[in-house]
Amino acid sequence: MLEKLSIRHYALIDDAQIEFAPNLTALTGETGAGKSIIMGALGLLLGDKADNDVIRTGYDSAIVSASFSMDEPSEELLNVLHGMDIELDEGSLVLSRTIKNNGRSSITIQGIVKTRNELSLVGRCLVDISAQRDHQSLFLSSKQMDVLDSYAKDQNEIEAYTIIWNECKTLEKEKDELAGLLASANKEQDYLTFATDEIEKLNIQKNEDELISSQLKVIQSFEQIHEQLSLAVDYLHKGEDDGLGSITAMQEASKALASASKADASLLGLQERLESATIECQDIYETIRDYLDTMTFSQETLDQMQNRLSNLQRMKKKYGPSLDDVLAFYQQSKAKLEYGISGEERLSKLERQYSEKKSLLLKKAEGLSATRKKNAITLAKEVENTLHELGMGQAAFFINVERRELGPNGFDEVSFCICANPGLETRSIVEVASGGELSRIMLALKSTLEKNDHVQTLVFDEIDSGIGGTVAVEVAKQLEKLKAGHQVIVITHLASVASRADNHLVVSKYVKDGQSFTTIKAVSGESRVEEIARMLSGDSTSVVSLEHARQLLRN
Repeated sequence: MLEKLSIRHYALIDDAQIEFAPNLTALTGETGAGKSIIMGALGLLLGDKADNDVIRTGYDSAIVSASFSMDEPSEELLNVLHGMDIELDEGSLVLSRTIKNNGRSSITIQGIVKTRNELSLVGRCLVDISAQRDHQSLFLSSKQMDVLDSYAKDQNEIEAYTIIWNECKTLEKEKDELAGLLASANKEQDYLTFATDEIEKLNIQKNEDELISSQLKVIQSFEQIHEQLSLAVDYLHKGEDDGLGSITAMQEASKALASASKADASLLGLQERLESATIECQDIYETIRDYLDTMTFSQETLDQMQNRLSNLQRMKKKYGPSLDDVLAFYQQSKAKLEYGISGEERLSKLERQYSEKKSLLLKKAEGLSATRKKNAITLAKEVENTLHELGMGQAAFFINVERRELGPNGFDEVSFCICANPGLETRSIVEVASGGELSRIMLALKSTLEKNDHVQTLVFDEIDSGIGGTVAVEVAKQLEKLKAGHQVIVITHLASVASRADNHLVVSKYVKDGQSFTTIKAVSGESRVEEIARMLSGDSTSVVSLEHARQLLRN
């Protein structure tokens, strides 16, 4: 149960320490006093999103914390805490959340820093809040299905169905994509076959076009190259006119330097360098000479190479722009053609798998539907009985489970229907339920579902909206019944509800030094009588109202 809620610098609350009783606690106060602020603070501890504007003016941060105690914690809560490496401290659990102006907010559970998602997982095991906004969500078919599934306790069936649904959708996607690829491949088959044959016949090598272009440049310049190399050979060895060739002249110069170095040792280095240069020139000469000997010109070779380059250029133009692109296109086209052959087999296999999975899915959907229909009857009857206790003595409540197209939740579409008065047509609550009737339907559902719910703390935020008189008395009795197995906290404007509370907290607002403050105070005795009187007539000093308040409290 929720033992204590601490709120600091949050909205209109400066510093509040709110203690709650184990059974039924009522929060009352004038409209605008700040009851919704308390709900907002509690919501933060259950994982709701936070805005910086909740921080009280003049402060850098707001802090909300709560302590819970439990004699027999639910298995679900223990599993969630175990997954976070958190343990209860003698049955106690502390949640804390700090909201800062700079955006660096923090969350702790048992003093350990956690995420908002983790806080939400813990919060849903501790507190169940029913607010006016839930009335509107009850109009949604998906919400009505959630309520029925919660009652049916068919979560294992739903999880099994969801797994198969996802597997089925994955197979269907793969099957459709493969079928599309095969259809595309079949359309392209003739073209791809022609293209791959054409490229394959040429036996193209990587960078072949560049190599041929380089070779062609040499062949086309044959005469020029041969003439210039011959001239170089003459200069190096044969000599000009009757003179010596360059190499012969260098050899003679080297001999002269060798002779001179015998007399002047400092010339020996020059002689060695010249000798080395002579050897290098001789090697260059022999290489050029050998190259000249191998040089031949063939018009046939030139024509073949030009023709080959022309074919390569044609391939680049058709499948390029580069030769690498042509080769890549060739590999891709071959893969597509091979894929078309193996893809048919794979598609056939996927279709078999999909058919088997779809059959299993349909079987699971039928089982889920049967479970829902069975439980829809018993849930509707329990809700109807509770509605009779809540002043709707002639109401008939039904839960329709209708078959629709197969979807993520099975075949079913769930709708809550009611006939509030005899002789009227049974219609969806969306169409006919008033605000007061919705409040009672919501309370009846909660009362029914919470019988086996492990969440100990139930919070009702003005769930009694739109009702009064004897109906309000019956609603109060129903809330009082819930406290037998739960801690119940109710925010209410009805004296008949507040008077039955074991613990009564009054929320009020005052202005000091130009600033507004919200306070929460536990009332008892004459102070509580005055608050009940205010709720009855708006006048806490009226003798009649005070007497009426005392009578309610005595009852």
